[in-house]
Formats: sequence, structure tokens, C-alpha cells
Amino acid sequence: MSRRTAWALLGFTFLIAFASEARGQEVLRRQPIRGVMPKAIANALPVDQAQDRVVVKLVENRADVADRQQILAANVLSVIGEREVLPFFRGLEAQLDEIRRRQLAATPSDQAPVVDLSLYFEVVTTNGEETRELVHRLNELECVELAYPRELPSPPPGDIAPPTPDFTGLQGYRVPAPIGLDGHAVSSMAGGMGAGVRVLDIEGAWELAHEDIAALGPASVIGVLPSQLYIDHGTAVAGIIAADADAHGIMGFSPDVEFLVSSVYNAPSGFSGAQAIANGLPSLSPGDVLVIELHTPNLLGYGPTEWIQADFDAILVATNLGVVTVEAAGNGGVDLDSPVLGGLFDINVRDSGAIIVGATGAGTFTRAGFSSYGSRVDVNGWGRQVHTTGYGDLFNASGLGSSGDPRQFYTRNFSGTSSATAIVSGVVASLRGAAIAQLSPNDAAALDGFAIRNLLRTTGTPIPTISNRPDCSALFVAAGITSGLSVRSEPQIGQVCHFDLDPAFASSSSDLWAFVGSFAKDNQPMTPPFGGRILLAAPLSPFGFGSFTTTQATLSWAIPNAMALRGLRYYLQGITYENATGMLATTNSVQCFVRR
Repeated sequence: MSRRTAWALLGFTFLIAFASEARGQEVLRRQPIRGVMPKAIANALPVDQAQDRVVVKLVENRADVADRQQILAANVLSVIGEREVLPFFRGLEAQLDEIRRRQLAATPSDQAPVVDLSLYFEVVTTNGEETRELVHRLNELECVELAYPRELPSPPPGDIAPPTPDFTGLQGYRVPAPIGLDGHAVSSMAGGMGAGVRVLDIEGAWELAHEDIAALGPASVIGVLPSQLYIDHGTAVAGIIAADADAHGIMGFSPDVEFLVSSVYNAPSGFSGAQAIANGLPSLSPGDVLVIELHTPNLLGYGPTEWIQADFDAILVATNLGVVTVEAAGNGGVDLDSPVLGGLFDINVRDSGAIIVGATGAGTFTRAGFSSYGSRVDVNGWGRQVHTTGYGDLFNASGLGSSGDPRQFYTRNFSGTSSATAIVSGVVASLRGAAIAQLSPNDAAALDGFAIRNLLRTTGTPIPTISNRPDCSALFVAAGITSGLSVRSEPQIGQVCHFDLDPAFASSSSDLWAFVGSFAKDNQPMTPPFGGRILLAAPLSPFGFGSFTTTQATLSWAIPNAMALRGLRYYLQGITYENATGMLATTNSVQCFVRR
């Protein structure tokens, strides 16, 4: 191909007719591993006098033990006697029907779904002693898969006038790796702000009218909010993930997501993580993100809530349906590899499919002493001095404490595996959004919870005993999203913004590059034999072309000093031509975004 022809191709690449993309083979997903707490451990669990209910899970694939959320097994009913027995997921019959329909649709016809949540029941007792005795008696029965004491509630592991200052400079967890996780890599990647992704947060309550979280509001609530318990905690989590991308307050990792909430206090029977998950799961699709902001005491202290069998099974159903689940490791400083825990956090024995998150200090390279740890922990984030929405100790415009307006509360001290889990959840939502925007549908679908978990374990900054702190820039590269184009620093009005293009080949002066831009995104395959995808929508604007004189081509763009540009998004993509092979290819797409 002559250089003249190559220049012409560069100029008209985006006018090429798009070929229809071949339908790829169905994405193969690794399945979670269902495991059940040994009855011996359940029998040995400490029982508080306030634990006046027993959870009973009947065995799978036995038509004679239960039907229509009623126990049929005579020996079980005999042990229960005159005590009140209720379906565990009562009030959620419609949700369980939809979950079961989706389970059956996702399961081969010659197999049964991994677990049937309708086989969970609850028996009411009068006190802890009766609960302990009933657990032992029920666990003696072959048709009872597991009986255990019902858990008690556990505590969970910030523009209105006057104007709120810009606190983004205080969000140290957004700085580049290894100290932070590189929030700039997220905000500059087309799709990286989480568009097209739903996030469901499982915890207590949220300030639905907060000034800085447009994604959070009354429409976010699945069911009702029966409680205001830990409302600042939920608001802080929502801010880390989805706070508005503006010049007031803080900025979330994925402010373009659809943010949903399901309260653990929403169930008719009171506090339950499993019931909150079942309540919200029908609203999620494969690739959406489920955030578990809970922890629970095990035999050694607070650890992941999946210690509770019903919570484990609810999470397992979610991951089995393709929902990416991020779960707190817990604030009990527990060694999850301890033999005392019976191998229930051994990923080869029992694997819910969740991404479990530990915590460090504020940018330190050691585990925070409160964070549970071990081989089951997949990733970590900041667990101290996290600036976000809620609480009001940083700003509330009316003095500190409860006297201020909670819609304008901001904090400098959110902490625990809660803050770490929110940070990682924001990163995961951003990764999913970028994949949807820039990869083929098959490749985006392949970036499921197990693939993301593996990427988090194999990229980033290693921290002993709690895996790696994410590096978003490296994560995008490892996921195959970044393919040569990056934004050097956050765009600002009145300043020069630099876009760097690194070719996938060893460049020489005979190789060519070009930049094009658009106000809108697209995602279409190029016509073979050309490689890459066209990620911009017409009309397109050229922004320069040339030969490689160094290993990198740079576009320097002076952003006008005009306030009207705040909040505007403009997308760019690079094109390269390798003379030796005659190959024309495109890069990933980035966005030039000035915070409004």
C-alpha cells in the first residue's frame, strides 16, 4: 500500500461501511462452588438469649420435604411441634418466583439450579436456650440440610446553598497508584463513569436527597425504607461510588451508574442480608454490580456476611446469574484461613463467587489491624480517612454535628472495610461501564465477576495478607480496554490538555497516526481485515495526523476559558497505520470532560 493510499485511509476510516459482527460462541463462565456450613459448626455456634429464631434449610431436589413454601416432611414438623414456622423469604414470593425463573433459564435442562431459596424456613422460639436445643435436634434429621440460629442485626463495616467547596483534592484514594487507585484513569476513559451499569447497595439506609448524589433518590429504593439506622453509612458508600462529577463536594468513581438500594431492615422478619439481596436481585442483569456492605460475627470475630448460610446462598444465586458481587471482608481482624472456621472461606471448598475486600490505612502498604484477612480476600482499598458524603464532620454549612442539613453532610473519616468495599465497587462499576462502551458484546460479557476477580488479584499494588490495591490504569490495560490512547491529566478550562497515543507496534517514520473526535459515542466493528472498533458517532472531526517521529504521538488541545464548557463531554479516538504490515487499526476511546 502506498503512503498516499494510507493517508487516504486514515482520512476516511470512519466512513467505511461497517460489517455485521459475527455471532461469537456463548461466553463460558466459571461457576461458583456451593458449600454448606457443617452441622457440627452450626451446633457449636454461640447463641445469645435474644436469638429467638432458628433458620432451617431443607435438602435440595426432594419433592417430599416441602412444597409452595410449606414444610411437608413429617419428622421435621414433629421436631418443630407447636412452634410457629414461616417461610424465611416471606413477603418476597414474587421476587423468588422471578429469581427461580432466571435460574431455570440459565441452567442446562439436565441439571437443577444450584440452590432453591424457597427451601429456607424460620422457626420462632422463646429464648436462646430453646434455639440452641432446636438447632441440635433439627440437624439430626437427614432431610434438614442445615439449621442454625438466626443472626442478630450487626452494625455496618456527604449543591445546596450555601455553596459547597470542592473536596476532590482531599480524595487521596483517587490519586494514581500505588498510593491511590487512579480515579483519573476512570474519569478519562469513555464509559468509565459507569454508564449502562446498575449498582445495588445492600445495607441499612441512605440520605436520598443528598445534594451531591444525583443517582441516589426515591426512585433508587427497592421496596421501602423502614429504618434510618446507619443512614450516614449508606450515604458515604453511595458518595464514593456515585457522587456527582462536578466542582462541588466530592466525586464518585462511577457517577453515571443507575444506583439502587435494598435495606437489610426491609424484610417482614427484621434484619436480613439474604432477604435484602432477594428483594433487589430481580432488578439486576448480568454484568450489574451488587455491593454487600455488611459483616457478621463468626467463631473468631466479624468477617464476611457469607458466613451465614442464607446470605452465602443468596450471593451464590446472584453470581450464578452473572451479577458481579463485591463483599466486605469485615472489621474483626479475623484470619479467614483459620482451621477454626472449618474451611468455609477456602475458595476450593466453598466459593460464593463474590469479590471480597480487605482494608489498609490511608494509602499505606499494610493491612489495617481491624481488617479480616487471608487467602479468600481478593482485593483491598483504603480503610481510613476516606473523604465522602455523610456524617458532617468535614462540612455541613451549619456547624458540625446533627444541627446541620444532612443533605449537605461531608466527612473526612469514613473508614473500615466499608469504605474499602465502596471504593472497589466504584472501580468494578467503572470497569464494567468501559467494557460495555468499548469492547464487543461478547468480550464485554466475558468480563464477568470471575474475570474481574482474577484481574484484581493479578494487577495493582500487593499488600500482604489482603491481596492487591487496584490500579485502574493497569486494570483497563489488562482487561483489553485500553489500546493505546490516554489523557495525561484532568482537563481544565483555559489550560492545555494532552492526549497520548502509543501504537501497538514498534513505530518508525513510515508509520502513521491520526486523531478524530465526536460529541457522541458509538461501538461498531471495523470492516475486516482492519482491526479494532469504531467508538465515535458521526459527525466526526479530525484533530491532526502525521508520521511517528517518536514512539508516541501527542495531541495538545487548548481548552477555551469558557464556563459553558463545564460538564461537556467530548470523545476522541486514535487511528494507526503500520506500513510494514499494511494494518490499519483503532485505539480505545477517551473522554475530555471538564467537571461542571
